[in-house]
Amino acid sequence: MAMTEQYIHWEQKESIGILTLNNPPENYLTEPEFVSLAQLKEWLRDDVHGLIINGAGRHFSAGADFDKIRKQSLNVSEMKDSLLKGNALVNFIADLELPVVAAISGICFGGGLEIALACDIRICTQRSLFAFPEINLNLIPALGGLKRLQNLCGQRNAMELLMRGDSLNAPLALELKIIDQVVKGKDCRDIAIQYLNSLIQDRPKKVIQMLMRSFRNAERLDFEEAQKKDVEMFCELALEASLSGKNQMFN
Repeated sequence: MAMTEQYIHWEQKESIGILTLNNPPENYLTEPEFVSLAQLKEWLRDDVHGLIINGAGRHFSAGADFDKIRKQSLNVSEMKDSLLKGNALVNFIADLELPVVAAISGICFGGGLEIALACDIRICTQRSLFAFPEINLNLIPALGGLKRLQNLCGQRNAMELLMRGDSLNAPLALELKIIDQVVKGKDCRDIAIQYLNSLIQDRPKKVIQMLMRSFRNAERLDFEEAQKKDVEMFCELALEASLSGKNQMFN
């Protein structure tokens, strides 16, 4: 199954959904809400157990179209509404109760990097480059990238990256824990698919969702509250397994 929204291509390979930023060559984001949130939710209603986000062609995304930002800036209310919609979309991806992998080739800048940071796992090629260039235009990241970057590499490293606006190569991004894996070749999409498939293959969607919910709870709730949620989910899954008779635990 393959579908196209403007500047976005969607396809599903078995139980993996693949969202492609499709505005080559740089895959600029024409809007902060780079895909309709309603449309993404609709796609994910199918039998999707995991999600991959990548860019068409050589690059993941060079981020926002700054020419368009300059025009939008003349209408502050419109720009604010647009950015809030973008935040809702990126937060939805970050909160998704499915594993999300960013497959990054080439440039991953600005808003593109903010999208990648919202994913659970980031895999890139040896020639990938990363940056928040907003400071060079007297701007700051607006899609939650600062907080997510700080969570990964600490305040000092995040501050240096954001203040300087310099680009990082793949080995340094890996050292700073911005990236989880660097692979050979010009395209890492197939490797990302293989990796994600190794995690979710033959696993029931509900179990995957509850495990990912547990990860989200561990990030956002205090320890005791997260424990209580885990107990509730365990009991629900155990009851279903017992009633279905399909889980060897209960044979």
